[in-house]
Amino acid sequence: MRDGLITGRRIDGLLVAGGRSRRFGSDKRRVSLAGRTLAERSLALLRATVDGEVFVAGYGAFDHPVRATFVADADAGAGPLGGLVGALLHARFGVLVMPCDAPLVRADTLRAVAKLGRTSGRAIVVRSHRGLEPLVAFYPRRVLPFLAAGLREGNRALHRLVVRIGALEIGAPDPREMHNVNRPQDLERVASRIG
Repeated sequence: MRDGLITGRRIDGLLVAGGRSRRFGSDKRRVSLAGRTLAERSLALLRATVDGEVFVAGYGAFDHPVRATFVADADAGAGPLGGLVGALLHARFGVLVMPCDAPLVRADTLRAVAKLGRTSGRAIVVRSHRGLEPLVAFYPRRVLPFLAAGLREGNRALHRLVVRIGALEIGAPDPREMHNVNRPQDLERVASRIG
């Protein structure tokens, strides 16, 4: 057992870091929050939660102190789904997914998603007050054909695909933890909650 997770089914991590940050105005992956960039915070949380490799899906390279492997999108321009399919092609059992712009996601929430995914072998998606959060989720490798079919069909909306694959839902204990940093004012709100 490692950090409260059952061994035997290795879970890899996937940091979704492919957005162009148009609303933010600069590369938000590199924005500092409480001494670390948004990407560093998310990578560290993934590394502490999974027992396999950590992948990064997104455009271009960026510096980070946590070991990770860049994976190419299975379909360029397909958004997070392209990165998820690309990561699942390399995963043994499944991937725990986290976006780089959600710095309030709690470690216990991510561990609960990973644990339920490991024990059930099913896709697990967090539900917040906004609805399903398909980028704070676990996807087993066995759903790869369904997600790849979504890419081929042009159905790239993950929140619809998770319903089609029969994902289990887990509630977010704190509704604020799913807050994304999309604009500079979002970063200010998040910083006030952290600090």
